[in-house]
Amino acid sequence: MKRIIGVHISFPRGDRMERIRAAAEKLGFEVRVFDGEPRAEELTDCEVLFGMFRPALLRTAGNLRWMQCSFAGVDHYTGPGVFPNAEVRLTNAAGAYGITISEHLICTLLMMMRRMPEYGALVAQRGWKIIGDIRSIYGSRILCVGMGDIGSCFGSRCRALGAAEVSGVRRRPALEKPDWCDRVFATEALCEAVAGMDVVACSVPGTHDSRHLFGEKEFAAMKDGAYFLNVGRGTTVDQKALYDALCAHKLAGAAIDVADPEPLPPDHFLWDAPNLLLTPHVSGNMSLEKTCELVMEIFLDNLQRYADGRPLLHQVDLRAGY
Repeated sequence: MKRIIGVHISFPRGDRMERIRAAAEKLGFEVRVFDGEPRAEELTDCEVLFGMFRPALLRTAGNLRWMQCSFAGVDHYTGPGVFPNAEVRLTNAAGAYGITISEHLICTLLMMMRRMPEYGALVAQRGWKIIGDIRSIYGSRILCVGMGDIGSCFGSRCRALGAAEVSGVRRRPALEKPDWCDRVFATEALCEAVAGMDVVACSVPGTHDSRHLFGEKEFAAMKDGAYFLNVGRGTTVDQKALYDALCAHKLAGAAIDVADPEPLPPDHFLWDAPNLLLTPHVSGNMSLEKTCELVMEIFLDNLQRYADGRPLLHQVDLRAGY
């Protein structure tokens, strides 16, 4: 019986597919490439899937044993009944997105601190003046809510830019503290953690436990004039509470790359929020070459592990959701 790998990726440059085919053939697999959305019947005999697939298609893939998602966020695949049986292993691409998303965070934070949206509006009207004071990452107190690859990359870059203090929040604070981090808080102590911080950056996955992690209480606990950033999932933020905090000028600004729902409807109230830098979920896509290469490396490494019967890297706990 043929061992088939189904591939549906948004970055299928010729040499990448050649690398996948060469590795697969060496290990006894045949590669089936889907240029467009695959049909359910085309997945029934696939043992391995690599890329992104509509969850509704997966329950018909009766031969499936392992799916390597090309993204880090896998909340679409962690619900009950998505896969045909409980033995299917799901791995994500955690570790591939820290570079691109942390640079997006640095970019949007500096844009707000240096008032780039205001200067953009000024020069669009052919204005030429100094608007007022700006702020700096240097000397700031910064909190990374989520200390995975993305939070760690952002925290270490803030440290390199001279942040006075960089702290983190995670579910298991007793784990060893990384070098970039001054202090680690438990998720349950979020209100304590955000107090006094100049910048709060959220990069946690979308799970049942993280829904509306930031709401009215958490924004009220933040320092007046702080900045808030979110690149995790839109569901982690009570968007009305964020809107109210911006309208009340509790926050100096917010930059969010994720929303709930997506795309954001044209009549949604967030479009009219003051001092909000909104981007359409672009911080971690496949537009950076390095990201594509890292995703490829994760898959090819895991493919060898799968063939050898060794544990897979970045395996998702379907009950925890990440």
